[in-house]
Amino acid sequence: MQPKVVFFDLGDVVCRFRPRRRTEALGEACGVSAERVERALYASGLVERWDRGLGSAAEIHRTVRERLGYPGDLAALRELWCRAFEPDPRVLALVDGVRPLRTALLTNNDQLLLDALPTELPEVASRFDALLFSCRFGATKPAADVFRQALDAMGCAANEAVFVDDRAANVAGAEEVGITAIRCTGAAELGAALDRVLGR
Repeated sequence: MQPKVVFFDLGDVVCRFRPRRRTEALGEACGVSAERVERALYASGLVERWDRGLGSAAEIHRTVRERLGYPGDLAALRELWCRAFEPDPRVLALVDGVRPLRTALLTNNDQLLLDALPTELPEVASRFDALLFSCRFGATKPAADVFRQALDAMGCAANEAVFVDDRAANVAGAEEVGITAIRCTGAAELGAALDRVLGR
């Protein structure tokens, strides 16, 4: 069946993922090391919990204030949170190129980033018909339920969808529910793979 929807991952697909930029910026704002930020938020499992929807944007802000002494307001934290992502213009051009098919961003990320994306990275958010974040699904890729909820959100069947991700486990998870999946290893290879699966 001809695809109707193409799902794209965010980190290391649509954007280059630079988590150190976030931890360094947070550390600088809080007067602590990037390593302390890493321990407090990532190694502790907090970020993973937030990616599963266990924390609103306001709760994330409050936790960062309490654990690290962050002095800024929620708007400032939204801007800082987005520094981990550097849009890849070559992949964004490929997103544009799959039209008139519908597109959706399908990412393991938290409510704070979801709230921030349209204003802080509008060149990314505006490209997609839907922003589908794991925090809204209560689970993270590669769980089958994430893909099923994403299909429901876009109103399409598994055999009407294509999914692009950089992680082999997520590609395998999509394939297990019947979605045609592509592992992204670079813009040139992705362009060729999209041409192949979309029959262009």
